[in-house]
Amino acid sequence: MNTKKEFLKSLSIFSSLSDAEINRLAEVTEEFTYKNGDYIFYEGDSPNWLCMVKEGNVKAIKQLEDGKEIILHMFTTGDIFGELAVFDRRPYPASAMSMGQASILKLHYSQCIDLFEKMPDVAIKIMKGMGIKQRNFVERLEEALTARVEKRIASTLIKLANINPAEDMDECRKNIDLPLTRKDIANMVGTTIETAIRVMSKFQKEGIIESTKGSITILKPAMLIEKAQEHD
Repeated sequence: MNTKKEFLKSLSIFSSLSDAEINRLAEVTEEFTYKNGDYIFYEGDSPNWLCMVKEGNVKAIKQLEDGKEIILHMFTTGDIFGELAVFDRRPYPASAMSMGQASILKLHYSQCIDLFEKMPDVAIKIMKGMGIKQRNFVERLEEALTARVEKRIASTLIKLANINPAEDMDECRKNIDLPLTRKDIANMVGTTIETAIRVMSKFQKEGIIESTKGSITILKPAMLIEKAQEHD
């Protein structure tokens, strides 16, 4: 496992910091360990922390009034989350939950402001990342409103496996390094667990994916891309 200094230095947003500045950042950054299902923060909590996934996986979730859960985003090692609330000083708009054991680094709001004032390029990089997340969310929302479930699940698997439709038309295997359940997939695309199970089973029978407990492998990226690009 990397030390805090090694991890912080590996993040592109901190690439402009000197070794002395990285050391200082490591000193004011707190590290926490969470078990599977632990909440890192709850929707509505005060936005006191900028969070970084040092190791493990985290999901941002929204609880609906009927008790259903929607997964807004998935974060893995090297990802940053909670930054929107830190910038606008409004309560966290969603909860963050650990998927399996996770090590999270937290930087307090006051330290964030100090860092942004001294290193505005760090703030700019974080805002660019926020823009990418916003664009991805809008694309997912559009899919949820207009696309068939099979197409939505195919598109979600493509994003989770970091498949580039413009480049990955070969048959190289692509792994999804997240402990996903069928419920997680259903909550990501806005469908029932039963429907998610049916579609995933169909993909497996067609030889497009291989799915075991806590692991999904894309066997035929080109076929999955075709599923995601089919016209409704």
